[in-house]
Parts: sequence; C-alpha cells; structure tokens
Amino acid sequence: MSQPVQNSKLALTQTGKQKFPEFEEFAKSIQSQERARFAYDFKNDLRSGMGRDETDRSRALKLLAKSRKLVLKHDNKQAVTLLRKAIELDPDNGELHAQLGDVLIKDIENLGVALSSYMKAIKLEPTKGSHYACVATLLMKMNKFEEAIEYFEIAVKFDPKNLIALSRMMHLKAHRLRWNDFDRIPTYLKVFNDKNVVSDPFAFLSLCDDGAFQRLRSECLIRAKFSNPVKARKPTGVRAEGQKIRIGYFSNDFYNHATMHLMAGLLEAHDRQKFEIYLYDYGSKADDFEHKRARRNADKFQDVRAMSTAELVDLARRDEIDIAVDLKGFTEGGRLDIFNDRIAPVQIAYLGYPGTTGLKSMDYMVADRVTVPPQLRKHFTESILYMPNCYQPNDDTRYIEELDDCRAAYGLPEDGFVFSSFNNPYKVTPREYDIWMNLLKEVPDSVLWFYVSKAEIRGVIRAEAEKRGVDPDRIIPTGRMTPERHLARLKYADLFLDTFNVNAHTTASDALWSGLPMVTKTGEQFAARVAGSILTAAGLDDLVTPTEKKYHDVALRIAQDPDYLADIRTRLAAARTSAPLFDTKGYTRDFERLLEKAFQNYRDGHAPKSMALSA
Repeated sequence: MSQPVQNSKLALTQTGKQKFPEFEEFAKSIQSQERARFAYDFKNDLRSGMGRDETDRSRALKLLAKSRKLVLKHDNKQAVTLLRKAIELDPDNGELHAQLGDVLIKDIENLGVALSSYMKAIKLEPTKGSHYACVATLLMKMNKFEEAIEYFEIAVKFDPKNLIALSRMMHLKAHRLRWNDFDRIPTYLKVFNDKNVVSDPFAFLSLCDDGAFQRLRSECLIRAKFSNPVKARKPTGVRAEGQKIRIGYFSNDFYNHATMHLMAGLLEAHDRQKFEIYLYDYGSKADDFEHKRARRNADKFQDVRAMSTAELVDLARRDEIDIAVDLKGFTEGGRLDIFNDRIAPVQIAYLGYPGTTGLKSMDYMVADRVTVPPQLRKHFTESILYMPNCYQPNDDTRYIEELDDCRAAYGLPEDGFVFSSFNNPYKVTPREYDIWMNLLKEVPDSVLWFYVSKAEIRGVIRAEAEKRGVDPDRIIPTGRMTPERHLARLKYADLFLDTFNVNAHTTASDALWSGLPMVTKTGEQFAARVAGSILTAAGLDDLVTPTEKKYHDVALRIAQDPDYLADIRTRLAAARTSAPLFDTKGYTRDFERLLEKAFQNYRDGHAPKSMALSA
C-alpha cells in the first residue's frame, strides 16, 4: 500500500503539478467560499472601516443595525440572512435572537422557529421585559390571548416603560372581556399622550374616543418608522385622448373578509370605459369565492406577497398607477411603507382603518359629513374626500341564505324581545354593558343574543350579567358562521345594540341589509361615528343618538312600542331598494367622480385639498 504514495510524491517532485483532481476541486471550493465571504462582507459593509481591534461583537451589531433597516423596507429574507450571520459572530447576544424572531414572525410558516429564537433570548437575558413582549406578540398572532396576556404582564413587570407591551396588554384584555381594571384605563392613557411615545395605534381605538389622541398615536409611529416621505412628481404633459385613469387597490384582504364583503360590488361596478383596475395582493389568506371574484374584476391582479418595499414601489411605478388606494392602514399586514415611498401621484386611505394614517404622503382619506364633520377635520393629516352619503360601500347582491329553522335553533325564546350584539367583543366595555343589563331588567322576558369570538369567554360575559343582577341564562351566546348564514340568522333578533368607541362597521351594514334595526351613539372619533353614517344613509337617523341616556331611551322605546318597531322595519325594508346606503352603482359613480376630481386637482398642479361633489 505504500508504493503508490511514493510514486505520487515522485510525480509531484518531477512535474510540480497536482495529480489529484478531487483536491483541485476542493481547493477551488475553498477559494470560492472565501471570495463569497469577502463579497458578502463587502456588500454589507463589514470590511469597510474594520481595524484589528474590531471584534466579532461589533461586527454583529453592525449586522443588527443593517437588518433593522431592511425590515423597514420589507426585505425580510436578507434581514434573516444578516441576523443569522450576526448570531454566528455573537451567539450569546439575546438581542440578536429576539430580532431574528421579530423578522421570522412576519411569515406565518415560521412561527415555531420565531418562538425558538425568542426563548433563546429569554434564556440569555431572563429579566429583559421586551423579550417576554415578543413572545406575547407571537401568542397574540396565534390567537392564544390568555397566554399572551400573561407574557405581556411579565414584560410590563420587568419594564414598566415598555408602552407597546402595555397597550397590547390592554387591547387583549378588552378582547377577553377582562374589565377588572377598566377604571384604570384613563390613567394608562395619560402615559401615551406624549409625542415621543411609540405604540400601536389600532390598540387604542376601543380604549378611548379621542380623535386628537388617535392622530398623535398615528403620527408618532409613522415618525419612528419612516423618514422623508416622497412628494408627488409634477404632472407631465397632456394625457392621451381616451387614456383611462389607472386605480391600484392595495391590500391582503382580497378574500372572504369584511373589506371584500363591502367593496366587491364596487369593483364590479367600476366604469371600465374610464378606469383600469389593478389589485395588489400582499397575501390573502384564502383562495375562496371572494378572492376569485376580486381577480375576475381586476384588469390586472398582482400577487406581491414576497416583494420588498423597493420591489413593490418599482412595480407600481412601472404599472403607471395614477391613484393608489390603501385598504389597510394600521390593520394587520398593512404596507404604509410603500405609500411613504410614493407609488402614485395621488394616494388615498380608504375603508380599512377608521382613523388617520398620520402619513404626510397619504394625500386623501375617504369620509362623509357624519364621520368627519368640519370641526373634526383637524384630527386627520390627510385632506378629506367627502362622499355625498356614506363613505362605506355596500354590495347590493349579497346573498342571504334561506333557512328553514326557528329561534329555538339558536337557543332563543320563541316569545320575548331579543336584543343583540354582533360586534367583536373587544368593542364592548362596561359602559355599554351596564345599559344593556338595565334594558333586560326593564323589558320582561327579553334576552341578549351576544356574539363571542371564542367559546371560552362565554362564561365571562354571563358572569358579568350576574354581577349586575341579571340572570346569566338571559345571555345567549353565539359564534361565527359563514357570511350568508350569519345574514340569515339576524332575522331572529329584534334590535342590534351598538358599541360606543368603535361602532359596528361592516356588521352594521350586515344588520340593516338583513332587516335588523340598530341603535347607536355617535362619538367624537371616526370609529365612533361610522354607524351613525350608515343609519343616516339608510334613512334611519332617528336611531342615531348623541348621549348614553338617549341611546338607552330609544332602545327601550323600540322594545316596548311594537308599532314603532314595525314602522322601523317597514322603512328598513324599503331602504334595500331606495336608500343611498344600498345603491351600489350610485355609490360607485359618486366614488369615481371624487377620484376624478382628486386626480384632476393633481393634473392642475395643485396640492391636495379637501373636496366634495357639487350638486
């Protein structure tokens, strides 16, 4: 066995050339890896300014800083690569593991890996509150609300100044109907009434009715995340004769979602002689009937879920979108980053978020005279596009399932008045519930049909009734159903009782479309004025009340006066074919005229300004 080795050595000394092809391949591989590593480091500024004293830890911190910038641009894949490289350099840095989890959590397929990263961070830094807040946010994303609340409480205990954790904890407690510290909310909110505090604006909508406060929360978050909003380019030349206005709708809710329930009819009714419709989908959750319907009604449907900010902005610009419409705002999956970078000369916030975006490059918000009267315009950074009736669209082809059943099928009494609440439970506070329980006491044999999103909180809402001296069996819980079946069951209720800080939105239109009257109290912020707008557009403004006492009194009258209830039902039945609320084509023509006005204002070289349609 020794002879071949000697011969090999001899061959090397005689020729000076390598006779082992596999060794050459190995050497080339090593060289290639070194070149790749050098290129990687150079690309990510890891070689520039490096001295002999620079440590692995300082290099890791550079990668951390760069990854955060990439996340803001939605370049999550590259951010993950940088963070994993940073962890190789500094594996005992809990902040790196936590940041990796923060990026991985953005993809629902990576939740398990994200949790592992968070737990490593906690193991390395067990008293750092932000790590527990990260785990809580992940649990919240998984709809494990009770566990999430526990982790948020730990986060706040370790770090009382972690206001994002505090705001989310309060929001989740509202979801779980945990009202034990409801009276402390005003004290909590004082901490957030500061221009230097960054928090999640959506979490506050149900906690207070204050338009100035909501604007402050939006502006603070935008200021922290984005800088230098891009201004609209100057209009160039005269448009070609017959050239259509190109509208781009941006969302991840192009599926069986409340947004599509409202605007599917609008998409179908758009005037294709004047407009081209582009839909940009960040990642709808289902390929269902509504998704297919959206695709069918788009001139071009773009699946952009994997695109970074730069890629998506470039795509929209190449598509030459004239008007970009954001359907998300601060709701989950929103992409205000692309609107900050300007994807169209006219940018409009619409429908998805009931408040201002606080984004300087968002030119307009669609509203009406009820949701944003002149005295409340100061709470919006956008100029207002005023629809002549209700800002909210409706689909006059929505199907109501034909059900051959009765009240007993839902646990309801065949006789007696049925009050109902079909809002998401997080909108309900003790203020409304106290009134509702008083109504049950004042109306014998009445019940409250109460929608609960999670079965485990059914006992909670019944216990709250018992605390107020009401038999808990008079609270009839009900859960989620398909849209067409939900619309069908509403006929078994007599009156929908609205919530205050955040009214019923799509749920209000559902009720009226099904023939179920509702009573609301109009508040001060946009979210607290939506149901008033909807009822007014349906010709039922007598059910819009200004105070809690008036709200109670109108609800009690409806429950005790059969003739008044019959009159309301008659007017509501007529509204399906005569009221502006359910005139899909009329709404679409008004909406298009407003868009045309906004675009012409841009073409004329003017800055955005609030505007309405002339008579």
